[in-house]
Amino acid sequence: MERYRKYIDLALLLLAAALWFLLRHFLTQVWDLFRLPLVTSLPISLPSLIALLVAVGGFFFARTNAKVFGFLGEVAGELAKVAWPTLQETMASTGVIIVMVGIASLIMFGFDALWGTLTRSLLTL
Repeated sequence: MERYRKYIDLALLLLAAALWFLLRHFLTQVWDLFRLPLVTSLPISLPSLIALLVAVGGFFFARTNAKVFGFLGEVAGELAKVAWPTLQETMASTGVIIVMVGIASLIMFGFDALWGTLTRSLLTL
C-alpha cells in the first residue's frame, strides 16, 4: 500500500478539487435560489468557502482514516494487476464498435422507414 501512496494522494486531491468545484456551483445556485445574503467582507464568497471547507475536510478525512486509506490501497493494488490493452488492441476494438454501431443504426433506419411507410399507407386508406 505504501508504494501507491502518491497515487492515492493525487486521486484524493483531484477528487477534493472536483468536489469543491461542484459543491461551489451547487451552493451558489442554492444561495441565489433562497436569496441568502452574501458576505462582502470576505475575499471569497461564503458558498465557495463552505465548499472549500467541505472538500478539504473530506480530503483529510479520507487521508487519515485507516479504513478508507487501506481500501484505496487495495484498489490501487488491484488496478496494478489489470492487464491493460495495447494501443493496437484498443484501436481494433474501437473500429469493430464503430462498424457495429453503423450496422445497428442502418437496421433501425430500415425498420423505421418500413414502419413509417406502413403507417402512412394505413392512414391514407
